[in-house]
Amino acid sequence: MSAGSAAPVEFATLVLDGELGRGGQGSVHRVRNKRINESAADGGWEVVYKEYVPAVLPQVDAAALAAAVALPGRLTGEQGRWLCEKTAWPAAVVRRGGRTCGFLMRAVPDRFHFTLQTLAAGNQGPPRLATLEYLLNDDSYVAGIGLTVTDRDRLLLLADLAATLDRLHRFGVAVGDLSPKNLLFTLAPQPECFLIDCDAARTDLATVLPQAETPDWHVPAGEERATRHSDTYKLALLAVRLFARDQSTTDPAALAAIDPALGALARASLGTDPAARPTPAAWAEQLASASGSPKPGRSPKPGRGPKAAGGAKPGGGAKPKPPAGPAAPRPHVNSGAGPAGSGSATTPGTGTGSAAARAGKVLVALAAVVALVLVAVHRGDSHPAADSHPLTVSHSPRPAGSTYRTPQPDPTVTSTRPTTPTPTPTPTPSPSPTDPIATAGVGDCLHDTGTSDHADLTPATCTAGTFKVVRINEGSTDPGGCANVPGSDWNVDSKRYSRVLCLSYQSPGGDLYHARQGDCVSGPNRPGPWSLVSCRTGAFKVLVVYSGTNDQSRCDNWPNYNQWRTAPGPKGADSDVLQCLSMVFPDDAGYATVRTCLLKSGSTFTNVGSCDRSNVYVTGRTSTPNYPAFCGQDASTYWRSDEFPDLGYTVCWRWR
Repeated sequence: MSAGSAAPVEFATLVLDGELGRGGQGSVHRVRNKRINESAADGGWEVVYKEYVPAVLPQVDAAALAAAVALPGRLTGEQGRWLCEKTAWPAAVVRRGGRTCGFLMRAVPDRFHFTLQTLAAGNQGPPRLATLEYLLNDDSYVAGIGLTVTDRDRLLLLADLAATLDRLHRFGVAVGDLSPKNLLFTLAPQPECFLIDCDAARTDLATVLPQAETPDWHVPAGEERATRHSDTYKLALLAVRLFARDQSTTDPAALAAIDPALGALARASLGTDPAARPTPAAWAEQLASASGSPKPGRSPKPGRGPKAAGGAKPGGGAKPKPPAGPAAPRPHVNSGAGPAGSGSATTPGTGTGSAAARAGKVLVALAAVVALVLVAVHRGDSHPAADSHPLTVSHSPRPAGSTYRTPQPDPTVTSTRPTTPTPTPTPTPSPSPTDPIATAGVGDCLHDTGTSDHADLTPATCTAGTFKVVRINEGSTDPGGCANVPGSDWNVDSKRYSRVLCLSYQSPGGDLYHARQGDCVSGPNRPGPWSLVSCRTGAFKVLVVYSGTNDQSRCDNWPNYNQWRTAPGPKGADSDVLQCLSMVFPDDAGYATVRTCLLKSGSTFTNVGSCDRSNVYVTGRTSTPNYPAFCGQDASTYWRSDEFPDLGYTVCWRWR
């Protein structure tokens, strides 16, 4: 473990050197005679002092501020140093006359500043804080103030932030007021974020001041503030707005155009049920996939490749290919009770010609960078650093040089958005006259004995391993017409016959193969086919679908995950699917942990996200159903499953 927290500092011992910024809660000043972790090899960091204004002081929870300062003392040296590298974390309490009046923190590193420029007057003044506010404007404005930011930079910034949130949550910290005003960025030497105003964070459920939220960055009405779930909600808001170049939108369309799976994550994260939101770790992993980055500890493998259209061998049909346009992420299922399905593990792929596929080709050069950014998601936190504790505050005659300034966007800046050239489509060769798609009808099945590059289609009985025709688009060769057809996995088109067949793979795993995020599935607790069903009690809801992998460990970070299944895809297509599943319990008691507050109405328990609006709380939980004796004097509720007995429970509760 690290050394203990820094001792309180008397205000009279500080040598201040000018005010750097002022806000509603207080003012920030440069400190000349203190440094943080001065004994470290790099000489430590410069210090600034935040003083609370007199009107705010009565609301300051001195014990909560002291607890925040003490947090690094409970971490290893490596963890504490990481905390200071990524945040302006409170380093020492400052007292005046025995009463808390503010705190010391590290100054913002120079790389998180930039010099704003305008077309009219060039560079404007000294360096200012590079807050993410600047990137929520259109590209012409961003270029006009002197910034060059690509979509790959935005993906990597979000990946770094998601990894940071994941690690903070494991330290018991929820950021709370997560907004572009409190997030700084740099693009060199690599895209990364830095958090300021960390006294607003919630540490071990304690907050220094009553929780406040930035306008247009608030959680849904009635939801508890400053939780892991609220951080995920605001991470999704930032992702949506960062790619929409908009300050207030909640439409994930622009993000989904970059990667459909990221769009699906945003929709799930912006839902009103906090417990159903994906974790920041899930965001970090998908952001890596969207940028073409390898996962830490995994070697990248080729994703599912479509077969080329229209190039059938003599006597065969056109080659099947996935429908054009974005599609929701597809979890491939394998049962925790049975063996994994066949297929090789790959990075999840997207449809041919999708924005995510194009971005992946451009971003592959940054794979090593993202692997470094995301190492915080998967790396253990048990290795102490060799240097001294990063929040040791010491005297130093050296002046601090970092500045705090509020960005003032210049409305006079104009520029022209660059135009992306339209790619020239590759001509599709004509099929053989014996192409079976000429006579196929809806409901017929075809068998493909070809390779991943050349299909060889023949009529077949509709059994596992075949492709069923679910729609025929006559007078067209546009494969995009199959994009929204339920159950359509592949398509073949023929210029000779001017028709497109939308095909549904008949997986040995059953209809589960076609389930999308939010669908519900059901089947036996053993190897065998599963079916799509209504989302009734006892079914499983699909949390996420991964293509081309059987690695069930990818499900671990999804909330309420308790089952996985895989379903094999077409032979040689590297398109097996892994589905991460969540049991549909009778009510929210099914996922309630000890000390969770619930609203009891009749026999139904609902998690409303706030203890103030709840009337009971959970006092105990066991996996043994109908075990009231376990609860002693407390009341209980239970549920059992004959097919999945391990998911049964008894939950103990008391009135609040």
